Amino acid sequence: MSLGDPLGIAGVGLIGGSIALRARAEGVRVIGYDREAIPAGIVDATCASMELLARESATLVVALPLDATLDAIDALRRGDDRNLALVLDVASVKEPVVRRAAGWARFAATHPIAGAERGGAAQARADLFAGRAWAYVPGANDEAVVEFIRFMGATPVAVDARAHDEALALTSHLPQVVVAALGALLDERQARPDLAGPGLASTLRLAGSSWALWETILRANAGVLSGSLRDLAERLSAAARDLEEGELSHIPSYFEGANRAYEHFVRERST
Repeated sequence: MSLGDPLGIAGVGLIGGSIALRARAEGVRVIGYDREAIPAGIVDATCASMELLARESATLVVALPLDATLDAIDALRRGDDRNLALVLDVASVKEPVVRRAAGWARFAATHPIAGAERGGAAQARADLFAGRAWAYVPGANDEAVVEFIRFMGATPVAVDARAHDEALALTSHLPQVVVAALGALLDERQARPDLAGPGLASTLRLAGSSWALWETILRANAGVLSGSLRDLAERLSAAARDLEEGELSHIPSYFEGANRAYEHFVRERST
């Protein structure tokens, strides 16, 4: 990989660990830093601090929660690590990252559109990004960033930071909150698992996600996400009125739109 070797990864969880496994499978030496113990076989070596990691790396991926990513940007900018050619993040909200890194020529804001309902390095796999979109905010390092994304097996997608956050509010953050609310209702009502079909299991896939991970994401994208939640709440309220009044005037159109969304987001992608 011409971006530089070794590759440093700060935050060796699901995303960072999967980046490490992919890079090692392609012959790149990987150095990791994490406050938690890194499972054997994920990286070639470890560093005791972010500062040491930056000094040892040619390319560095910050794969930390959003708040920690912003702190890492501040710390790395203060360093004088001349061998460090490129730093990129993988946070799922981009506007705060772009603001914090403004004017830093070595940095690129990115987000792989990939993941799993369970986090942690134990869930990492080398093919996590294969064929998936990987968003990046255009900047000074576009050529190197595109090369890195393709090296990971993903498809580069250039997008403005605000447009990214608006899109992810609908396609990722909103579904997460909706499934969390549904799961909480099922738990409170003590719904019977023996009377639940496979449709509920697939619907609840996101319900296993961690609040610790999602708290900073939801706070950072609160302005956009709150509007989408209110829009959805109004649709649900209209559906409830339909059922109460026995006049199904709204629900049929929801099914029609849902069928189109299914074709666009699910069926077309599986063929």
